[in-house]
This record gives sequence, C-alpha cells and structure tokens, in this order.
Amino acid sequence: MIRRIVAATLATAFLAAAVAPPVSAQEDKEKKLTGQQQKMKDCADKWKDEKAKTNVKGREAYGKFMSGCLKG
Repeated sequence: MIRRIVAATLATAFLAAAVAPPVSAQEDKEKKLTGQQQKMKDCADKWKDEKAKTNVKGREAYGKFMSGCLKG
C-alpha cells in the first residue's frame, strides 16, 4: 500500500517537472510593455537624472515630477 502511494507521488512529481518549462526559459522572455508602461519607465529614468542634478528628495518631489513628465 505504501509503495503504491510513494510510486504515485513520484510519478506525479516527475510529470509535473517534465511538463513545466524551465525557469530560465520563463525569465528569458521579455514582456511587452504597453505605451503607458513604457512612458512610466522612461519618466522613471528621467527622474533618476533629475534627482542627481538637483539633489531633490521625497515623495512629493517625485510625484510632482512624474505628473509633469507623464502629461508632457
């Protein structure tokens, strides 16, 4: 009885591992960004530059910058 349970468990685990794609293959796929997501990514990069130039900090400054960047 126990042998059957162990055999069934091992068979299930083997099948699950065989069917699932490798983790590295999932990581290699690059996700497509929507237009809004790409714009947010670009603005975040601009924020890093702006932050380095002006030495501003805080959520309020970030929010104000992002709002202006996303509008324009």
